Amino acid sequence: MDLRGEDLFTVAGSLAELIGAPITIEDENSTVLAYSSGEQAVDQARIETILGRQVPGKYRQLLEDAGIFERLHRDTDVFYVDMRMPNMTPRAVIAVRDAGRSVGSIWAAMTSAPTPEQESILRSAVPVVAEHIAAERERVDVTRRMQVDRVRALINGGEPAFRAADDLRLEGRLTVAAAAPVVIGRSLPSGLLASLGLYLDTLAVDSVAAQLDDVIYVVIAASEKDVRRLAENFLGRARSGAAFVVAVGREVTTASQAHLSRGDADRVLTVLQHARSGGVVGTMRDSLASVLALRVADIFDGLGELTPLAALTRHDEQHGTDLVATARAFLAHGGDVADAAAALHVHPNTLRNRLRRCVDSCGVDLADADTRLILMLHLKLTGLRDM
Repeated sequence: MDLRGEDLFTVAGSLAELIGAPITIEDENSTVLAYSSGEQAVDQARIETILGRQVPGKYRQLLEDAGIFERLHRDTDVFYVDMRMPNMTPRAVIAVRDAGRSVGSIWAAMTSAPTPEQESILRSAVPVVAEHIAAERERVDVTRRMQVDRVRALINGGEPAFRAADDLRLEGRLTVAAAAPVVIGRSLPSGLLASLGLYLDTLAVDSVAAQLDDVIYVVIAASEKDVRRLAENFLGRARSGAAFVVAVGREVTTASQAHLSRGDADRVLTVLQHARSGGVVGTMRDSLASVLALRVADIFDGLGELTPLAALTRHDEQHGTDLVATARAFLAHGGDVADAAAALHVHPNTLRNRLRRCVDSCGVDLADADTRLILMLHLKLTGLRDM
């Protein structure tokens, strides 16, 4: 059987004709690569697998529990799988290996065990399918590397961004969005890049996306407002939405400025990851105070005991007072003594006495605008670090 010049769907169709059974060819992750046509409705499992281009989770779990995937990694010959389920016809299956590594499998829906002749045909198809899978992976790898290079050029701005945008036919305003794990150090959900690309393609949104390390960057020819809406919609649909966050940068008018949008997205991502709350979309507009606080973190750390917050904290620790809480409530309520006192459940005169103690004992005058600014930034920083 010489099918080396045919595509994988033709291989599946020829196999189906030769052995008289519907064929599905999958990769090692149970993603459908090709299938024979005309017999999709052989059972519910096949219908759902072909429609979703992936073995559904419920069937995959059954096969996992029955040790089928373990056997595929171990065995090199055809074996028969009968799950004895009304919606799943038994299958003859054989692993596809490339250089000794399992890269996929061939499944034939059969109501009885395969004959020696059918087994021989399936065996002869393995090297052909392995060659196709290897070629497809090489093509995908080349395409992916090219995509990564273009996205990297875009988000770095300047003249290279112009050329990349021209190659990708991205015109007009651009906005960069970035998706990252909710917890620094963790991996992004599997398949997230492909899902995001499919979502944007379905909506006919001009965009390009690539994963650089642990961040997916998406450059979209749309306004910041529209990109935020798209991101929120996607997060609401994604099953793994709670595992990642999305930051949206500013809208820029030319590709050469895309690095500004990317810079916003990176800074907002840092804030969102500090919050450790998944399924969130953030922009610089609603994260600016936190971004600024994190940007000056090294300065505050270097000042040590010289900051107003350090002076108030030291007094509280030595004398059992509540000056930090007093300052936080006073600032949070815009300097309104009555509201701040109510929040702390103390009399306004008690709060005034504490404010005087801040000045007399610590040299921290909350009537001074610069002192308030420094304290608010430092309190914001400590709040982010406590998350």
